[in-house]
Amino acid sequence: MRYDTVIIGGGLSALMCGIELARNGKRAALVAAGQSTMNFSSASFGLYNAPEPLKAIAQLPQSHPYAKVGVEQVEALAGVATEIFNIAGISTVGSTERNHKVITPVGQMRECWLSIDGVVSAQDDKLDFNSAALFVPEGFLDIYTSFITSALQQMGVMTSLCHFSLPELVVRRNNPTEMRSVSVARALDKEENLRALASIIVREAGDAEVVLLPATLGFAQNDVRERLERMTDRRVLMIPTLPPSVEGVKAERALRRAFEKMGGAIFAGHTATSYQTDENSEIVSVTTSKDVTLMAENFVLATGSFIGRGLEADRQGVCEPLFGSDIIGVTSPLTDIDIYSPQPFMGCGVDVDEQFHILKQGKSVDNLYACGSILGGYNPVKEGCGAGVAIITALSVAQTIINR
Repeated sequence: MRYDTVIIGGGLSALMCGIELARNGKRAALVAAGQSTMNFSSASFGLYNAPEPLKAIAQLPQSHPYAKVGVEQVEALAGVATEIFNIAGISTVGSTERNHKVITPVGQMRECWLSIDGVVSAQDDKLDFNSAALFVPEGFLDIYTSFITSALQQMGVMTSLCHFSLPELVVRRNNPTEMRSVSVARALDKEENLRALASIIVREAGDAEVVLLPATLGFAQNDVRERLERMTDRRVLMIPTLPPSVEGVKAERALRRAFEKMGGAIFAGHTATSYQTDENSEIVSVTTSKDVTLMAENFVLATGSFIGRGLEADRQGVCEPLFGSDIIGVTSPLTDIDIYSPQPFMGCGVDVDEQFHILKQGKSVDNLYACGSILGGYNPVKEGCGAGVAIITALSVAQTIINR
């Protein structure tokens, strides 16, 4: 099978690259081995961990992926990303000019660039409500209610806590593995359960301005939160949960649907295992674990970092197992004994040129690119830019391919 571009990976970076290519008339295919880290996303996307992210990005060293893109292009591509989210039906709030903050499952406020509409968020550490009622299913462990209520009260929000129960959730509570975000969301997708919850909220919320719920609304449908608002005549906001994340799963599904609707192909459950080159050392095809050979003019490596096995490490060092790409950021030791310090291995990744062509033995491969967390030269945890680098580098690679 032949395509304009084959993207190896199935997560945020791969999908953003694929959608941008597809909506510009390119035939693109994704080789997606399994679930991506989007399933663990807490409904927010960080550009850079600074109040004004673009100003911070302008000061980064040339080895950083953002520096290769350039601050003006980072801003432009951030706008493209918002367009793509809108096309996929993912409603977001936020701006590149100034970060806002979202609440986490443990009650901390974390800076981000974009967050899913309907999640509790603050601008300049100020929430836009003064009282809230937090409703949590009995036996639900995916948020820390005491931390959250304490954090809200410290921000000046009077917060009450109500544990509720529904017949279907009682059955699920007999198995602790069933009382997770996705299972609760599936239950609340059912009209009878949603109406029962609405009755509980009307009865128990008192004078609270806002009703808060764990992010367990709308697993199979997009309008559950809005319907609950109409049923209760209350503003309803969500608090992100520990993984697995309903909002992350929904975002991944929405991006996949958008990609396929534009003509993109997804080879789900396939792992790229080998490749072939021509006399100029350019890639001509990859073969998957299911013995499918995909030919293309361009190839994009978006397999992620260590979690997605895009990178592998042993006592001898770090490697990229498919193409044998050059690696940067390898230090000795790879870890710091202080677990709270930035870990050196987080800066490891594939070495690329200014257009994100992969380097092999110091030479660029003209039709082989890398994007996302497989790249080296930055620390996604310390800098709070994992999602931002995934999105911006993916779109940069896509536009380079489009303009070839």
